[in-house]
Amino acid sequence: MISSKNLTLLLAVLIMGFCLISSVSAMDIDDSASIYGSDELSDSSVSLRSDENSVSDSNLNSVESDAGSSNVNSENEVLSTDNTVEDSNLEYDSSIKSSNNLLGASSQSDSDVLQATAKTKTTLKGSSSSIYRGNSYTLTLTDSKGKVLSGQKVSYKVNGKTYTLTTDSKGSTYLQINLKEGKYTMVCSYGGSSAYAASSFSVTLSVLKNPNAFSIKEIEDAATNVKNYVAKNKKLPSTVKVGSKTLKISEFSYLASKAISNLNSNKKGDILLVSGISNRNSSAHSFKSTVYKAQYLDLAKKTISRIETKKAPSTYWSVKDSSGKVIGKANFNLYTFCFAKILDFHKSKNYLPNYCTFDSGDFAPAKKATTLKGSSSTITRGKSYKLTLTDSKGNVLSGQKVSFNINSKTYTLTTDKKGSAYLQINLKEGKYPMVCSYAGSSKYKASKLSVSLTVLKNPNFFTLKEIEDASTNVKNYVEKNKKMPNTVKVGSKTLKISEFSYLSSKAISNLNSNNKGDILLVSGITNRNSSAHSFKATVYKAPYVDLAKKTISRIESKKAPSTYWSVKDTSGKVIGKANFNLYTYSFAKILDFHKSKNYLPNYCTFDSSAFTPAKKATSIKAGSSSIKKGDTYSVTLVDNNGKGLASQKVTFTISGKSYNKTTDSKGVASLKINLNGGTYSVVSSYAGSSTYKSSKLSQSVTVKDSNTFTLGEIEAAATNVKKYVDNNDVLPSTVTVASKKLSISQFSYLMSKAVYNINAGNKNAIALPSSLSSCKSEGDTIDATVYKAQYVDLSKRVLSFAESNKVPPVYAKVYSSSGSSLGNVEFDLYTYSFAKILDFHKSKNALPNYCTFESSVFKGIVVPPVNVSSKIPYNSSQFKAGLNEKNTETNLTKYLVGTGQSAITSSIKNLADQLTKGLKTTDEKAQAIYNYVRDEIDYSYYANSKHGASGTLSAGSGNCVDQASLVVALCRASGIPARYSHAKGCTFSSGLVTGHVWAQILVNGVWYSADATSVRNKLGNIQNWNTNSYSNLNHYAAVPF
Repeated sequence: MISSKNLTLLLAVLIMGFCLISSVSAMDIDDSASIYGSDELSDSSVSLRSDENSVSDSNLNSVESDAGSSNVNSENEVLSTDNTVEDSNLEYDSSIKSSNNLLGASSQSDSDVLQATAKTKTTLKGSSSSIYRGNSYTLTLTDSKGKVLSGQKVSYKVNGKTYTLTTDSKGSTYLQINLKEGKYTMVCSYGGSSAYAASSFSVTLSVLKNPNAFSIKEIEDAATNVKNYVAKNKKLPSTVKVGSKTLKISEFSYLASKAISNLNSNKKGDILLVSGISNRNSSAHSFKSTVYKAQYLDLAKKTISRIETKKAPSTYWSVKDSSGKVIGKANFNLYTFCFAKILDFHKSKNYLPNYCTFDSGDFAPAKKATTLKGSSSTITRGKSYKLTLTDSKGNVLSGQKVSFNINSKTYTLTTDKKGSAYLQINLKEGKYPMVCSYAGSSKYKASKLSVSLTVLKNPNFFTLKEIEDASTNVKNYVEKNKKMPNTVKVGSKTLKISEFSYLSSKAISNLNSNNKGDILLVSGITNRNSSAHSFKATVYKAPYVDLAKKTISRIESKKAPSTYWSVKDTSGKVIGKANFNLYTYSFAKILDFHKSKNYLPNYCTFDSSAFTPAKKATSIKAGSSSIKKGDTYSVTLVDNNGKGLASQKVTFTISGKSYNKTTDSKGVASLKINLNGGTYSVVSSYAGSSTYKSSKLSQSVTVKDSNTFTLGEIEAAATNVKKYVDNNDVLPSTVTVASKKLSISQFSYLMSKAVYNINAGNKNAIALPSSLSSCKSEGDTIDATVYKAQYVDLSKRVLSFAESNKVPPVYAKVYSSSGSSLGNVEFDLYTYSFAKILDFHKSKNALPNYCTFESSVFKGIVVPPVNVSSKIPYNSSQFKAGLNEKNTETNLTKYLVGTGQSAITSSIKNLADQLTKGLKTTDEKAQAIYNYVRDEIDYSYYANSKHGASGTLSAGSGNCVDQASLVVALCRASGIPARYSHAKGCTFSSGLVTGHVWAQILVNGVWYSADATSVRNKLGNIQNWNTNSYSNLNHYAAVPF
């Protein structure tokens, strides 16, 4: 049996175990509970943004509680950590403190006696007896040796509630105290374990007011102020007063989002501001939409989380509709303003609105930041300091006013298209503080740049005394030498006369304004020739100062002085033209006067007779670079205006001899050249005169014998030969080369020589042998590709034969690239092939890799035997308009002339002669022509004309238009009137209904139909289409399509 003492101990252990088992762990309460309201908030909204900064200690998760949870914002509630919190209705008996507590004992069976074991003593230590409301009270558990004990449950009993937490790795627990200010008795206890003894202590805890805790009323009042500020100023304030504290706008954003979230959970306790929140710039997103309660609550929660974890708000939030679809982006300004509007609504209505209108139009567009960047902190006197204005992205800002404040003066300039402004620094050497500033605009923020500017000495600055001394020297030089010096020494530097002209004009202009400061010489000034104008007049002060100013402007803009200026009198009337030498000399006289008198003269005498008259420039224009022996070589002497100079002596020097010739009224001088063929250097020179300068021309001139031809002349004629053969299927009998008519044999020689010379790199003129006979053309039928090496070899052999025999070969053997014979190529074919090769070289400047030799080019025209009737066998049933009809016209000229598509070429004329040879009557000739086209030319379908008569003859085929053109051309070439008929709606045997063209031939007063498109047809008798079906008949002398 169990003794009564042991039974008592057993019951005590069971009761404690029951108490421990009955403890309730704390739960984290999420702030995301749904919020409902019946009224709507219609005020304008502002965008928000979120950051995620942590507000609690590393081991503390703030948990709010109501009805058993551990975090409660009222005087009767305490906020616990993420550790478990015991139910407030169960309290741990803090009177059990010693090692006699029956905790940790084990039982073997119902009959065993419970025996206590030795346990290690423990100590509980609290952080402080005073604490700010909202801060955490720290409790640390250690053993007798001071070793921290982790994983042990400790309890806090305060204000009638008990909270149980588990120690962390440091033996500590943290309880957040949200009680109102005052003093509270708090019992902290550890119940012990099987190894450790229990311990406890009691503390009188003073809860102090937390300056970072704010009531809902304080936050709502601040929200009203923010709302009103934005409505008035179109921007958020940078700070907000909440209660008695001035906070950053990002801190207000946190309190506002926290208040909205708490109010949605019906929590109206004070809100603790987490520390370390920094501001963030708002993004530039635009957004306008109605955002409903669930969605703006989500934004508030995200803002809380962002700031508590990141210590800064987000620059923007993506906003969703009730379905979860993103509808836009609200920036920090907008969502913070909307939080303020929501809280202002709650302040007056005591409930959260169903929705809030977000509209970024409530804010003025944010100004962009700007930056000023200077060129350097060191600058040479007279140079320009460059200031560049850019926005935050580095884009240059043009058309903006920037200011330079230096040496107690402010200069305002406008930036150019590159965002830069340039201030010329004319201060003396030294250091100067300079402040560059941009005042900003409606779009851009102001910016400023301070620089300590070091101004260095500039060797191109000259004093007034240095310029006046140089002026005296110039004046004396002109009066002695009757001309301007080329250079002038000013100070220690030697300058061009044009540079002195600038300095002297600048000095006169400055003195007229009572400015005696140093003058900077602009760089890059070039000399200009002085014009030849003569002028003499008294020029008064105002006009000569005007000339000085014009000279300054001209040189600064053009980097060169004017060759002359028009000079005016005091009334503004032009009285003459002063050239560069004269006005520069006059400036020197004016400054020399000022040097001695210390004032500018009332007038200055301008007189060009102070200078020896300047000679005019001349030039010699080249003549032809190629002439025939015995012809004249001519050049033209002109002045600087291009006018020919008459009666001037020009000397020609050629082959070591000189010949003097006098220019004619147009400035042309000519020399007859009787030198042998070759290239000569001809020097044409003009010695000049008292008025004109000398000039000279050297030119290479090629002298050709009368029978010598340049490669270009031969190639031009070769192109003509190629075209002739392509059109007529025969070689021409003669060829015109450089205005000289040659036989085809002579030209064949020139072409073979040209091909051979070009291959050898010789492009000199080619002389034609004095005697070269014509030859026949005989040989094999060739159809082969002849490569470059073989056709060059052919040209060499043709040349050798012609030069030896004074006649080209009738034929010459031609070879393949392998060396095998391709046959004997006749004269006509190799001559045509050389023409093709040279035509290629003319356009490509290179010999072709190969040339096609085709005898078929000269296939000729085979005329079939003539089989005609003495009378035309026309169809009398087709005696009607457009077919067979009597002639009613008296002037038939237009029907006898070859034109357009019926042009009479040599091939047409030759064929017509062959077809009508031996025939006596017009009936027979007309039938012979018609039958040939009908029987020998194939029909080919296409629209309108494609070949014309000659092309149709070459092609051997054509459509109705081109076959009609060939009939018309052959008839007209034979002296027989012929014309075109054209009708629509012609119905052919195949069923095709279309427009159609055929010829009509006039024989003995009757126009007979000549439709050669079908062998079924005859002259005057059409069988291949229904002659009763056509309409819209027209007759043409020349077909228009």
